[in-house]
Amino acid sequence: MTTDIYPRIAVDVIVFTVASEESLREMIWNEDLVRPLEEFKGVKAGLSLFALTLGVSGSFERKLPGGFVRGDERIVDAAKRIVLEEIGLAIPVPLREVGVYDDPDRGGDVRTISFAYWTMVDFEELRKLLGGKDRVGLELVNSIGFMERFNEPEGEIEKYDGISRFGSRLMPTHGRGRLHQKRLPEDRKLALDHDVMVFYAWRKLRHAFTGRLDPFNYLRLNPLGEQFRISDLQEFHEVCRGEFIQRDLFRRNVTNDKSYLRQTNQRDNSRPGKPANLYTLQSPPKVAIEADEVED
Repeated sequence: MTTDIYPRIAVDVIVFTVASEESLREMIWNEDLVRPLEEFKGVKAGLSLFALTLGVSGSFERKLPGGFVRGDERIVDAAKRIVLEEIGLAIPVPLREVGVYDDPDRGGDVRTISFAYWTMVDFEELRKLLGGKDRVGLELVNSIGFMERFNEPEGEIEKYDGISRFGSRLMPTHGRGRLHQKRLPEDRKLALDHDVMVFYAWRKLRHAFTGRLDPFNYLRLNPLGEQFRISDLQEFHEVCRGEFIQRDLFRRNVTNDKSYLRQTNQRDNSRPGKPANLYTLQSPPKVAIEADEVED
């Protein structure tokens, strides 16, 4: 353990995105860009939530985009610069804080303290960057297929306050003094302590889908397109929250008098079964932000 008085200050950024099974098939030209591949081979995936990762030189490991803060910049400005340098992505949406990671041994010979941030970016913005720079790729955080397999055979998912590949929280049982129990997987997915960063970033992402909050304006993006089915919106909620929602309850919650949605005059008959009403947003997400905006 080092005794250096002045540690290095670093930042790591979790960039989330969502993509449908169809989008992955049409837009991913190299299967090695998506991990783990077995989650998409011969099994249902549905809508999936990913975190962007980079290759580690001389290793099969993957890591989050990250780097060190310069002496003349704020930490959040360093985060934006590093994502641009390492991925080629100019962050178009707010960066939100995850936490501070300051284990004395995390930096090796020189102590390193990292400030982690998270954001979500539209898949259309990211797909052209995949495979570039340091082998930019997608690491699965959650998918509808993963949740359904987790739920078999006895409805196990109902015991959890959200599940993901990076961890879950078991609901408290009856009795005093019982709290949620954090469960992290034993197998490591990313280098360093980046698994833990992704887990806690995902826990914060879930807040965008709490109650009647408009997730589109919270996240400053709309991955569903101008018009969409209620079932598409429900999948978006479910894969990001890591839990299934009762269909009728969800519909009531998002189509009430104070809803951020409005029904169009269009119906979608492109899928088997009864044609579905299409919805759109009352107002588009506010994408433009001030250069120095950071939201907690």
